[in-house]
Amino acid sequence: MSQPTRYRATIAYVGTAFHGWQRQKNAPRTVQAALEEALRELARAPVRVEGASRTDAGVHADGQVAHFDLPRRRDPRAVREAINGRLPEDVRVLAVAEVEPEFHARFDSGWKEYLYRWSRAEVIAPRDRPFVARISARADIGRLREAARIVPGERDFRIFAVAPPADESTVRRLHSITVREDGPELQALFRGDGFLRGMVRSICGVLSDMARGRVPADRMARLLESGDRRLLSHKAAAQGLTLCRVFYEPKAARRATIET
Repeated sequence: MSQPTRYRATIAYVGTAFHGWQRQKNAPRTVQAALEEALRELARAPVRVEGASRTDAGVHADGQVAHFDLPRRRDPRAVREAINGRLPEDVRVLAVAEVEPEFHARFDSGWKEYLYRWSRAEVIAPRDRPFVARISARADIGRLREAARIVPGERDFRIFAVAPPADESTVRRLHSITVREDGPELQALFRGDGFLRGMVRSICGVLSDMARGRVPADRMARLLESGDRRLLSHKAAAQGLTLCRVFYEPKAARRATIET
């Protein structure tokens, strides 16, 4: 009997109508469930899909990565087309590669990038509306950049996590937060080895309040020093957040033998 073949897929989705990435008993419409259903039809057997990042409800992705096994070897391009033909319009597989059996989308990842977008526009164009969070026209990029400057590093980010796991370390290495301005839009690009659930949105909630001058200029510093959750702002809206890409170190990347 032949061994299953493992594939790596790069996936994009509009998260608006999904209850997040992870399959849930009480939330039938998730990205993982949609992919597994499409693959079940293709393979005529249950197929488990493992994602690199478990995005929350309403969060989008341009470069989510996942792996799955199929009972027999197939051409990666044909796999991509077969899956897309069975998926709803708000999720698409962009590329498929055959990889070694040991490849793991989550554990082999080197770092991930998330982008948060705010708009100060008086009127937000319909094509942008699902992907940005509204913010006051008074929001200042200088205050935003100064607040973001002190956050990166290797530290315990538990204060920013939603329901942090009791049996897992909450120390993460955040490489950088790059703040940019594009017309009326403010953006914060996060790069890190890993992220806790709700971490980026919690940080962005504080950043947005600081950009608007709603909280003292030392609020982020006090949060990092004290760990006092009473100083947190409301989490930033899910619609402004997008998983941009997942990077794999050369050792893991070499496992990809066929790219589409």
